[in-house]
Amino acid sequence: MNWIIYAVACVILYGIMQFFIKLSSTGNNPVASSMVFVTAQFIAQILLGAYFLTKSDFNMDMNSIKYGIAGGIAAAVATIIFFLALESGPLSKVSPIVNMSLLVSVLLGVVILGEAVNIRVAAGVVFAIASIFLLTNGN
Repeated sequence: MNWIIYAVACVILYGIMQFFIKLSSTGNNPVASSMVFVTAQFIAQILLGAYFLTKSDFNMDMNSIKYGIAGGIAAAVATIIFFLALESGPLSKVSPIVNMSLLVSVLLGVVILGEAVNIRVAAGVVFAIASIFLLTNGN
């Protein structure tokens, strides 16, 4: 059950984060703004991570390290591109498209990790695609 609480907290915090990224990206230099964002995120991550590490064992293997590095690089590139997209695009359209990353996650989970797809997951993917159409077309 904890994972659901964590996931809902992420939804709320990612939504708030994207709102502030939109406000930040409309300045003079969205790439510089993304660097400020990542720096603040890094500091907060170190402080919060240190706190949570005091409550658990610090145990990492090489796979955790290499996948963490690969994910961090992907996140860095995506963050800069997200700021650039929000520089001229409306948050109400850019954010739903960007959050279609869930399709990539589901696909990778199914194909590489062997996670199961049932009718509910398939329907969720179809509705997610339909939501992009509904949210990004029109005024």
